[in-house]
Amino acid sequence: MHDNEADHQVENMLCVNIPEILQQARPRNEAQCELAIATSEYICADLEWRISKGPNQRVLRLRKRAKGKQPDTATSTTNDDSKLAALLNSMGIAAANEPSAELEGKLAAEFSEFQPWVFLSASSGKQNERQSYPWIQHFHLYIAHLVRHYLGSVQYGENPATASPRLLLPYKRTDTKYKGSDDDTRADIGLVSRSVGANVAMVDGSAYYNEVFAVTEVKASSGPSRAASTADSGIDTSQLDGDTKQAFKQLFLYSRQVFAEQPDRRFMWGITICDNHIRVCILTSSGALASHEMDITTAKGRCDYIQLLVNWCLCDWHQLGFDPSVRYCEGERGNGYWEIDVPQMATGDAGMESAGSRYETQTYTITGASVAADHLFGRHTRCFVATPKQSTGNQGKVLIKDSWSYLGRHQIQERSGELGEIAFLTKINQMVDEHPEFAGTVPRLEDGGIVRLDVNGQLAIDSVETVLGDLCRHLPKHSSDYAYTHVRLAMTPVGMRLRKLRSVAELVVVISDALQAHKAVLDHCQILHRDISENNIMFTRSSNNIHGMLIDFDNAVDANAARNRSGPVCTGTLPFMSVNNLRKAKVARTAVDDMESILYLLIWLGVWGITTEHREQTHDKETQLIEWNMDVGMAIRNKCYAMSSRSNLNILLNEFYTPPVSKLGSTPQAQAERTSVIKEYNSLKQIVQKIREAIFDNPNVPDNARGAEIKPSNDPSMPALNEGSIDDAVDEWALHLKGTSGTGNKQKPVDSFEERADPEVARRIHGDVVRLLKACADLIRSMS
Repeated sequence: MHDNEADHQVENMLCVNIPEILQQARPRNEAQCELAIATSEYICADLEWRISKGPNQRVLRLRKRAKGKQPDTATSTTNDDSKLAALLNSMGIAAANEPSAELEGKLAAEFSEFQPWVFLSASSGKQNERQSYPWIQHFHLYIAHLVRHYLGSVQYGENPATASPRLLLPYKRTDTKYKGSDDDTRADIGLVSRSVGANVAMVDGSAYYNEVFAVTEVKASSGPSRAASTADSGIDTSQLDGDTKQAFKQLFLYSRQVFAEQPDRRFMWGITICDNHIRVCILTSSGALASHEMDITTAKGRCDYIQLLVNWCLCDWHQLGFDPSVRYCEGERGNGYWEIDVPQMATGDAGMESAGSRYETQTYTITGASVAADHLFGRHTRCFVATPKQSTGNQGKVLIKDSWSYLGRHQIQERSGELGEIAFLTKINQMVDEHPEFAGTVPRLEDGGIVRLDVNGQLAIDSVETVLGDLCRHLPKHSSDYAYTHVRLAMTPVGMRLRKLRSVAELVVVISDALQAHKAVLDHCQILHRDISENNIMFTRSSNNIHGMLIDFDNAVDANAARNRSGPVCTGTLPFMSVNNLRKAKVARTAVDDMESILYLLIWLGVWGITTEHREQTHDKETQLIEWNMDVGMAIRNKCYAMSSRSNLNILLNEFYTPPVSKLGSTPQAQAERTSVIKEYNSLKQIVQKIREAIFDNPNVPDNARGAEIKPSNDPSMPALNEGSIDDAVDEWALHLKGTSGTGNKQKPVDSFEERADPEVARRIHGDVVRLLKACADLIRSMS
């Protein structure tokens, strides 16, 4: 599933040939920026001297000046050289002195290892990518030696403007499966961050996704990329060759794992290398941008890449993609733990503070992770179980939600009618105070607000715009209008994920509770959730009692604003989105869309398995549901066909989880256990069929609001459509609306999906689905 998803992301979420990407790592502090430039120029000069096998006058002049000697008159220095030498000396950089014989020996040894790479030519033919691994590793070690030598003795003074310099060292293991991986992908080369005083050597032992800074994907390209020119800035991937696309695909697969394993990741850097061509990529919530090709066989390409590496060694922590407000701390006896800062509610207006308001945070200690950021793009929602670092009163565990909320660009205060999760939860909590029977079925907000960063001494709202600046214009068209903004909330109670459930019966009870909360929030607060998904329903357990909870109102909207919205809207989590939502139908989003999502969620869980054990047995399963998570058009066709009749839905239901005999054995007890599990999933099939009938074949709604096909009206120009032929239905409808079918009459056919958006129809369907699941849940509870 992730493999197909990565293919789609490379085609739709990536823009390449953007030279300015390299400047994103340039230190924000002026002095540190000058230091980075000086250091990289010094390293470039040293490397070019080795490549040319002759004395480089620039290096000789700088070394003579560092020793207090006057250069030869025949090689008098320029003003630029004088400034550079003065900067190196004024900052007390040891590299202003000539490297020791020991270091010179190490540099010569590293150079001899990667020398074939910098002399690679077209006549060399296609290379084996494994042959490139040591070249790339030793190139980075060469840079690390010089960075350590030059910057190891830098003195910042009492108030350092930036973090201490760092080294970037390669893992020794190449083409290896990283610890923390949820699949069998093998990353080529990983770079990790170490202190500037660390020993310069390859990092031995296992490679870990939870510590890697950047992953490098290496390909032996069959030829130069068709997008190699820097003249065409900001092009899509259609002009890339197959090897380069494959490199980006692999990079995307690895980067998803990094986001999942590193709780402090805001965005990712990545590197692709095809023979001698290097590209650096930055991956944000909104999309990915990649640089032009840097040719390691040219002085320009080498210097560009060296400048980037030196910038990474000197820039602020947040410029590397990390979050300074999420910190790893060393505990007693080597036991580490994480701390996280949550904006306090007292700051600004309901936590949505303006740029000039007071910003205060409360620090929590993370005691466990509940939800990881398991997608490469989007909101990167993470949930942590935590306790206040300095508890007061009866403060206990909270659930911290850390996510990137998509707000209209330049409209962080004005959400175009969408109040935002903090304001919504405040209103919902007031409703619960008046209706205590719903306590525990929705979160109670304790703290929260927009995360801010210290950017060169100034507080800045953490958003994709803060990360990319003007480069936001290169983001994919469907995401360039959104400024994903970093928001963090602390809530109670602490829930568990659905995969921690033990049975189908528990799932039905939890879903029923969540739907009752959904209806209460809509009826009493006029708030429509709009993002029913696997991660947005949780549960709590006490003794033998279990209760469901509807969470994550980040995509919610004022129901009145939703009814009045005229433009197409598409929100939610792709596999669970309703058909109207997927196709951006120009009708209001209603509770019916969320009921459709509940139906798709139950099917999803039925196929992939409910419990963690069942999930582990289906992770590589071939199923139609893969289409739901890949492509909007495929998802629409598949869902429409499945929902068009009971028999069509049965095709999907036949894919429901069945425990393999090999897992349980053949003993009578094992067979009885297997029979019991099959019976449970069969009962879920019956519930799914009942929900389908309540939504698509409900006798309490008008005829034109029933069905799951795009049905023609009495318009004689529309041809008859065969039952279940959704592909033909979509194609015929598209032709008809364009005036290329029949007599050209432009009357729109009756569309049952849009008819169900009628407020009264939506209210009836919503109520019927909620009552259906409540009856099932009440029966289950009465039997327990």
